[in-house]
Amino acid sequence: MGGSRLFLFGQSISLIGDGLAVLAIPLLVLQLTGSPVLSALAAAPRVIGYLIAGLPAGPLVDRADPWRVLVAADAVRMAVFLLLAAAVAVSRCPVAAILGLACVAGVAGVFFETALAVAVRDLCTGPRLMRANGFLETSGQLSLVLGPATVGVLVAAAGQEAALLANAGTFAVSLVTVWRTYRRLPGNEFASTATTLSAIRPALLGAGVLRPVGSEFRTGLRYLVTSPRVAGITLVQAVISLGLGVETLIPFFARERLGASAVLVGLAVAGGGVGGALGALIAAAAGPRWSPLPMCLTGVALMAVGLALVGLAPGVLWLAVANALLAGASMVVVVVVRTLRQRVVPRALLGRVTSTARSLVLAASAAGTMLAGLLTRLDGDNPRPVFVGAAVFVAVSTALVWASVRGRTARLPDVIDRSSQCAPISS
Repeated sequence: MGGSRLFLFGQSISLIGDGLAVLAIPLLVLQLTGSPVLSALAAAPRVIGYLIAGLPAGPLVDRADPWRVLVAADAVRMAVFLLLAAAVAVSRCPVAAILGLACVAGVAGVFFETALAVAVRDLCTGPRLMRANGFLETSGQLSLVLGPATVGVLVAAAGQEAALLANAGTFAVSLVTVWRTYRRLPGNEFASTATTLSAIRPALLGAGVLRPVGSEFRTGLRYLVTSPRVAGITLVQAVISLGLGVETLIPFFARERLGASAVLVGLAVAGGGVGGALGALIAAAAGPRWSPLPMCLTGVALMAVGLALVGLAPGVLWLAVANALLAGASMVVVVVVRTLRQRVVPRALLGRVTSTARSLVLAASAAGTMLAGLLTRLDGDNPRPVFVGAAVFVAVSTALVWASVRGRTARLPDVIDRSSQCAPISS
């Protein structure tokens, strides 16, 4: 198997692990406590991870070798789920320990996602960069559909320990494939672990390192804010995420307004997972042949159409199809924006710019979710106008941002570089 294919295979397995964790940990907490509050808290390790480590992760990844960060993050996540499986097996599993381990896994996931953006850029360039990002997003979307279903089957057939061990196994596969891929990259200096430790160790020793990390973070933030290209795509992402906060109302809309059963509510939500996977596949297949900015703007326009169609849905089938269109268009935008960021941002700043942008996008998404809920409540629990309003907001705001960026900078460089392919892998 080629080096890039081996790496992408490993990451698809790792993403399945993320999908398994979506249900495995909350289900464990719910089984032990019966508390919906604690179960909901256990379902948010990624958000909690970004709150804890979203900002320092970027500078630390840029300072260290991102490939080693990937290995360390996979090792930590594998250890977390092995510990959880062992605790369940001996019937000693305090809820506080579960939540603490979930947070550790969430923080490790933040470092992994940040380093992954740099590693993919190292491994693939030119048209294959868009394909690699599309493949990863497709795997991520499918994991959100298949992961929880797999957990349900494993728990029913073999118990909670089986689901947790399967989760640990996915991160073990990812670790091995990352290690093997990196060792085969030319000039990686993998053996000089002391170099990385000397770079990372000060970050673990206290206040003496907070100043340089803070300075490096400010450097990345300054670049993000002052570069019209990067600021433009980040602002587009934030605006979209703010508008897409209304997505969380789809189950409520299906249940309360359309009178759908639990099964049909699941169908409406599953439409988003299927559409997201198809959208990422389309971006991977068509992206290398299209100019990125028109592709991104087309995706935004289709997102606005999808939001409006959700608000106008007369039944669950319409809602499921509209949700599929919305999620598919969203994935096209995500893949294009990620590829543009990897293409435009200097490698030395890519980690901190990526983590900062993702933190801002998550904050915008959380704000959009709260705003959508509040507006729905003010309108007598009717989310239809909120969906339509979000469609108008996304379309108009994106147009304004695009006009501003276009007026301040030349056309963004095309992602396609037909002279570049994936980095060579030694035998």
